Amino acid sequence: MHPPLLWALGFVNGALLWGLGAASVPVIIHLLNRRRFREMRWAAMQFLLAAIRKNSRRVRIEQWILLAIRTLVIVLVVAAMAKPFLQSVGALPVIAGVRTHRVLVLDGSLSMAYADGDVTRFEQAKALASQIVKDARRGDAISVVLMADPPRVVIGDPSPNHSEVLKEIGEIMLPHGGTDLTASFNAIDRVLDVSSIRQKEVVFLTDLQAASWRKPDAASDEGLKRVITRIEARRPRSVVIDLGKKGGENRAVTSLRLKEPIVTVGSTALVQASVRNFGPEKVEGARVRLLVDGRLGPEQPRDLPVGEDVPVVFNQTFTTPGDHLLEVQIDDDPLKLDNHRWLAVPVREYLSVLLVDGHFKSEPFQAETDYLAQALSPASGSEGAPAMIRAEVVAESQLSRRELAPYDAVILCNMAQFTEAEVSALEDYLKQGGGVVVFGGDQVVPDNYNRLLYADGKGLLPASVGPYVGDASRKEAAFGLNALGFKHPIVAEFGGEPDPVMAGLTGVKTWQFHKLKLPKQSKAEVVLAFDNGDPAVIEVPRSRGKVIQVATSADTGWTTWPLHPSYPPVMEQVVLQAASGKLAERNVRVGQPLDQALPATGVAAPVTVVAPDGRSFPSKLQAAGGVSQLHYEATDLSGAYQVKVGPPLAVEATFAANPDPTESDPAKLDRAGLADAVPGWNFAYLTNWRELTGNAGSVSRHGELHRPLLYAVLLLLMCESVLAWVFGHHSS
Repeated sequence: MHPPLLWALGFVNGALLWGLGAASVPVIIHLLNRRRFREMRWAAMQFLLAAIRKNSRRVRIEQWILLAIRTLVIVLVVAAMAKPFLQSVGALPVIAGVRTHRVLVLDGSLSMAYADGDVTRFEQAKALASQIVKDARRGDAISVVLMADPPRVVIGDPSPNHSEVLKEIGEIMLPHGGTDLTASFNAIDRVLDVSSIRQKEVVFLTDLQAASWRKPDAASDEGLKRVITRIEARRPRSVVIDLGKKGGENRAVTSLRLKEPIVTVGSTALVQASVRNFGPEKVEGARVRLLVDGRLGPEQPRDLPVGEDVPVVFNQTFTTPGDHLLEVQIDDDPLKLDNHRWLAVPVREYLSVLLVDGHFKSEPFQAETDYLAQALSPASGSEGAPAMIRAEVVAESQLSRRELAPYDAVILCNMAQFTEAEVSALEDYLKQGGGVVVFGGDQVVPDNYNRLLYADGKGLLPASVGPYVGDASRKEAAFGLNALGFKHPIVAEFGGEPDPVMAGLTGVKTWQFHKLKLPKQSKAEVVLAFDNGDPAVIEVPRSRGKVIQVATSADTGWTTWPLHPSYPPVMEQVVLQAASGKLAERNVRVGQPLDQALPATGVAAPVTVVAPDGRSFPSKLQAAGGVSQLHYEATDLSGAYQVKVGPPLAVEATFAANPDPTESDPAKLDRAGLADAVPGWNFAYLTNWRELTGNAGSVSRHGELHRPLLYAVLLLLMCESVLAWVFGHHSS
């Protein structure tokens, strides 16, 4: 419960109240003018006294009325000169006549694109902000902050140039993302901190969408409390103008992805989308459309119950390699920005995989990688169905001489030791989104792996390499595989299959493996385990790529797995998951940077980024170790971004930025909800923005009384003149 709003009277020029003593002047003059006389009786006076007695009461009343009016005129004039104002408890109004630093905070979240009629809430906010600037007093200074993620200080230093402020407000574009509440208040605090103007006011123009003003996590919540304490110590008047409306309808495409981590030419990809109805009523027959490279594709009708995600699946076959852009869209509603979702898909002609053999031999199926190469690239494929993966085998000694960038995945099989240069090359390769798979074997030197590849949990391997478990030479004890509920995509296809199919995986026998130990609080995921509980296959993200570590060998030296029918499909999924980083890097959330690592030779190449609205922006590559890094942060708009690099590199890439689906929920806060979301914040709460647009100055002049007092003085002077004439006429 909030205490009722109480008001107290204050004065800007309190010293002038001494002038109220002048109100006694009419009284003094009245008393001095009272005539003292001596009574003398004479005959004719009898008739005059009778007349005076008859009218004396009326005359006294008329004199007291005129005296009161004249005294009140003086009181009101003095009071107006002292400039009285009403002060509310909890939210201080601006003191009339004092220079004010006004910070206008525009909500830049996606929901502000909601159109109530033909005008979006963001347009309403800009119109009201402009009106507040126009109604500001000469000398008042204005700052402008865009509340977003991250927030943007449009005008930081207090600006008295109101025409320039209006221009800046007019040029603000609405981002298509959410808000960072703590960062936004920190930006406001920085703006207030640099101001030397004593009187400050912060005006928020927002729809109070719950997602934008939601409580942050525990760590951010403490930061929010600290910044609110700092702001309150500066004693600004905070005003929240609510532009939102409860119960609005909205439908949104909330997700779009491919089931396959990598897409190749000729393969059919499952395009999986979700549509959600955030409105109060069920929608029947909503049309969901797929567009490929801007061309309209298939369409499916869907009924949308309230508050449920409705899945929609399309089959799409890509016939040409290169970057393709998928878009799923639904019919327009009041919030149009979330009716589209994009997915950038780099389609490969085939996946190129480098197999590095630590025990290379020319005899068939005697080398470490023979079974794996056959599983990934069968010697004879089905007619008309080219192999998805092309594997190239090199000996361990060739690794340092190879340029890794052209390969989608690098698989290291039973390599004895690594040099620091080789590890550095693998790390640069992971920065470019590549995938690394590391198999164990009898030649592995654990000390070398742990020192250079694991590096106390800071290297590329997810787990340290321990001693051997079991003995392949004796084969006295065998360990089975545990698929851990078939939750990971590498083994998910085996879940729910008949027992004979599942036995192709669970029936694998392993006689020897490396004991892999994960560090505490590791982000790695165990894909498969042995039946004694030790990890068999582990996956972990590294930089923008992935690393998969396998505890046993890739051949039949330690395990029967290469002889089982599960080996080819599982190894294919291992490669696809390892190489999936190159797909994930192309799709980001609005506000997140576009990152791509390219060969170091291209560091001086020019870069042009074309935004979804068609504007082009120059950028640069930065040297980062053994690669050149693209880092572009201006992803405020949702849609497709085209990146062109070169020369000397000739690279063109498509990226897609999509809004956070939580921003599509129109649920909003009221005054009590806002006070709960931002505890310790004193603010005034206004809702009728239409009236404020016509008279925005009322926001800043709230509580002034000197103007009404002067109007009252004018009215009293007119009344005094009229009454004096009327009373004089009666007397005559």
